[in-house]
Amino acid sequence: MRSRYSAWVNQDASYLIATWHPSCQPETYRPSITASFSQTVWQDLTVISQEAGRHENEGFVTFFARFSENQRRGVIHERSRFLREEERWYYIDGTVPALGRNDACPCGSGKKYKKCCAT
Repeated sequence: MRSRYSAWVNQDASYLIATWHPSCQPETYRPSITASFSQTVWQDLTVISQEAGRHENEGFVTFFARFSENQRRGVIHERSRFLREEERWYYIDGTVPALGRNDACPCGSGKKYKKCCAT
């Protein structure tokens, strides 16, 4: 997860595509990935948890990443699923964890979500 975040920060589309599971046809995302580089500034990544999957070749990483895009701040909160094939981990997909307005903000600020990143 951290290496993929670094690839976004360093605008390395080739690394992102190489670490995306081939079944997702990641090369089709190259134009939108490279287009996003000129507008997005990544600010930080907080890994919230790492969990084993249903078998030894599946794993999950829940994270929170802050960015700004076109002068507006944004966040990504995701539970990413990774699959290991031939000793190499690939990003396969992700879901958005449920988060209530009164829950603690996953960015680690100590504030309620509604008073922090939800605004």
